[in-house]
Amino acid sequence: MDNAINHEPSLISNWLTLTHIQMTVANELEANLQEKYQLSLKEFYLLLSLSEAPYKKLKLQQLESMVGLSQSAVSRLVSRFEAKGCGALQRITCDDDRRSIYTSLTPYGQDKVNKALVTFEEVLLATFPEQQVEQLLQQMFRFKQIKSK
Repeated sequence: MDNAINHEPSLISNWLTLTHIQMTVANELEANLQEKYQLSLKEFYLLLSLSEAPYKKLKLQQLESMVGLSQSAVSRLVSRFEAKGCGALQRITCDDDRRSIYTSLTPYGQDKVNKALVTFEEVLLATFPEQQVEQLLQQMFRFKQIKSK
């Protein structure tokens, strides 16, 4: 029995391998985005989320799960991004509730995310051939569906 365990990858080994691959790719994405566009990976996710949103605006609470940060961390991220003074974002007060504030993507921000998206996809395609990525994502999606039942 011990020999079977030693010769087959364990669940933990597979998990660590997956985590290592994800970290390596994320670091490569971060380095390319920083070098070419002065964007962190989280800033890119912020711009991408806003670019895909209706009217190109979202409340901070909505951005939390999309960017993978807490509300206070998203707020700090937006504030730091605004402090750069690049004009990619703007804050807009909600007409229905003056206490709520939207973070909105400007046309300059849309242009920035469009350019960065090309680099993002180039890095991913250089790392994983497209067919392999599709197969892997389909397998992960099926796994998620099975676990949800």
